[in-house]
Amino acid sequence: MALALLLTLLWAAPAHSHPHAWIDLQVSAVFNDEGHITQLRQAWLMDPFYSTFLLDDMAQDASGDTQEEQLDSIARQIIKNLRDYHYFTEIHHGDTAIQDARAENPRLVQKQRRLELSFTLSFEQPLDPADAPLKYAVFDPTYFIEILHAESGGIHLEGGSERCDMDLRIPRPDPAMVARAAMLDFDQQGDPNMGKHFAERVTIECSR
Repeated sequence: MALALLLTLLWAAPAHSHPHAWIDLQVSAVFNDEGHITQLRQAWLMDPFYSTFLLDDMAQDASGDTQEEQLDSIARQIIKNLRDYHYFTEIHHGDTAIQDARAENPRLVQKQRRLELSFTLSFEQPLDPADAPLKYAVFDPTYFIEILHAESGGIHLEGGSERCDMDLRIPRPDPAMVARAAMLDFDQQGDPNMGKHFAERVTIECSR
């Protein structure tokens, strides 16, 4: 099944590269009373073109009598198909890769001309950012979709103390990689690892 185009997660079309779709990302790191991170809540606001495509085709591909039910059906299908790819989310606690996070509560809502997919990634065990920093990146491996944090409210520490800091590192891909991505057309296959070179990377750490 394709990794790239978010919509092909529903229809299993071939994967392509270069950013031909865009997502504004919001992430909330949720802390428990012990100061450990238990969840990453995500909201993906899709660009108008692909939002329109989904709205035009969801009636024949989604179950439900109302638009809300159909949107929820599509959200569940997207999350199901993203499961094998860790929901496009790379997470580390220190040097340890976290690959057991499970997605819950998928929703798809319409915001004017755009669709927003939201879901929660819950960890099997709470992660202590005072023991080791929590690092995450959200990206399409093929870079067909560009996923960047929203300029306003892109990252939120929900329940985190004043002793916690967040750092967002802007990608600085090699110029040769930028040129390589720019040469790829809509219907061309790209490097399945291209997206990591263009990914924003966030570090959350706390002091005791």
